Amino acid sequence: MCGIVGYVGTRSAVDVLVSGLRRLEYRGYDSAGVALFGNKGIEIRKSEGKLENVEKILSGEARGRSPGFHEVRCGIGHTRWATHGKPTTQNAHPHRTGHVVLVHNGIIENFQSIRNDLISRGHAPASETDSELFGFLVLEEMERGSDLVSAVRKSFSCLEGQSSVVVISEREPGIIVGVRNGSPLVAARDPQGGAILASDAQPLIEINRDVVFLEHGDVVVATESGLRFFDLASGREVERPETRLDWSAERLDKQGYAHYMLKEIHEQPAALIDTLNALVDRKSAEPFLLAEQPGVSILEDAAEITMVACGTSWHAASVGKYWLERLARIPVNVELASEYRYRDPVLGKNTVLLGISQSGETADTLAVIREARKKGIATIGITNVRGSSICREADATFFTAAGPEIGVAATKTFLTQMLSLFVFAGYLKTRRSNEPSAKKESAELFEQLVRLPHLLADYLGAESTVVSSIRSAAKALIHARGFFFIGRGYSYPLALEGALKLKEIAYVHAEGYAAGELKHGPIAMIDKDMVVVVLSPKDSWRDKTVSNLQEVKARGAVILGVGNSSDLELKKLCDHWVELPSENIDESLLPFALSPVVQLLSYELALLKGTDVDKPRNLAKSVTVE
Repeated sequence: MCGIVGYVGTRSAVDVLVSGLRRLEYRGYDSAGVALFGNKGIEIRKSEGKLENVEKILSGEARGRSPGFHEVRCGIGHTRWATHGKPTTQNAHPHRTGHVVLVHNGIIENFQSIRNDLISRGHAPASETDSELFGFLVLEEMERGSDLVSAVRKSFSCLEGQSSVVVISEREPGIIVGVRNGSPLVAARDPQGGAILASDAQPLIEINRDVVFLEHGDVVVATESGLRFFDLASGREVERPETRLDWSAERLDKQGYAHYMLKEIHEQPAALIDTLNALVDRKSAEPFLLAEQPGVSILEDAAEITMVACGTSWHAASVGKYWLERLARIPVNVELASEYRYRDPVLGKNTVLLGISQSGETADTLAVIREARKKGIATIGITNVRGSSICREADATFFTAAGPEIGVAATKTFLTQMLSLFVFAGYLKTRRSNEPSAKKESAELFEQLVRLPHLLADYLGAESTVVSSIRSAAKALIHARGFFFIGRGYSYPLALEGALKLKEIAYVHAEGYAAGELKHGPIAMIDKDMVVVVLSPKDSWRDKTVSNLQEVKARGAVILGVGNSSDLELKKLCDHWVELPSENIDESLLPFALSPVVQLLSYELALLKGTDVDKPRNLAKSVTVE
């Protein structure tokens, strides 16, 4: 959600802050600002809209009567995703209350009672935000004689809800205090002297790849001497281990692509290879053999699996359900974490709860995992971020190796999440069946899986026609009133994902449906201004899907078909056509081929609409609040 960066050290603070905030733009935001220790104390520059607005303010002052901001060595910065209060400059962070200045990520659930108490004591909040209120609490504690660290600790105990906060004070120059309770906060030492804090690891990589992921209830104090960590409740100093990130600054750049999303779509074959190598024991000839780690035994003992996730991760889980039930013959439930956490579900003692989160910080998914562990249920996490909260909350964690994903719309993390679940299904199949035919089927399936990244690389390569086919279809369909994505079986979750992608980045009304459900209401929406995207590869559900296609075609819909090159019957029914890879693959692997198609379709339509592909409005990459 909101992005936080704080720096103190020997480098130009404004350069570090602006560069760091730019690395966090993918999280989604509607205003930005920085606070810098200038010659006259802490000076704040902020604006609604994009970070560029703040940069213009800073550069304009540098050309005129500059206060020498580029000589400043300490400051904090923020990109705000509005929760309390409109996205205005007044509500933008940082917030000042007297000599205290802060930035905040999360929600203060008891903000109204705190606000009422502060007003009754004579304070006058200047913004509509809950964040500003924390500054008054710190100010009061410091007026009572507390130092900045103690004042932040005492004040934080008054808050309800999950959040992180970073605070500076004119009374204690050169000190930055951060607290993590729910919303993530990461810190690193600057080898040149000093330290950097951020709400994500990406701003830290150019300074130090050895980072510390703060735990819940941690306080971090950054000075020119480095970092110190304390327990929020007791104030006792604690040690926190560093995690070495295998990302590089180069991987955070677009590398010649027009957008991060397009780059990440084309990185999917490599992401599949890296994730497969991380998941399985490639030294063994046994197919699907998982590399040794604590989660393996938890999977083996599962009598039933419940998967919880949100958004695109939920769609990955929905595909995984088909694989786990078909291959491993294990009962699987797939639940939306945001709903599941408020139910009173019945879980058997041999049920494994599997939480999937790209960032490892999704608030609803983490809440479900915590509650399950309280009830004695074994838990597993799947995430793309080492050191994230899900690693500490779950009993065991499997990591995808997609590398940094900057575009808000998930692409390569979706494919690597699906890959993880497919490997789980294959592994459990080999463990639960000793039939020679089953072993032969597993070996053949694994061999196809190993070849899959190369097939996708060719499919997305320069000589492929898939991109031009999708681009041509997008141009023809740009003025459509809306889109229905339909599919059956493995294609159904991909229809949901295709509709979500189109809504996310092209701002086009789109719905995903199981093809057989159209006649139960949605078909009333079909007319000549509606596009139906039919995901119908040659699989077990193909004939039924084509039958449903006939129903919408009879009602005048424009049809964009996605299918095999040999399916001439389907192609004749479609107004626009996108071919899947020509190589025959097992139908269970078809979701990996369908995914780039729906991703590229949304991308091309977004380009034509002129939207901000990498940073779509109102969205955040990591949803760390309810």
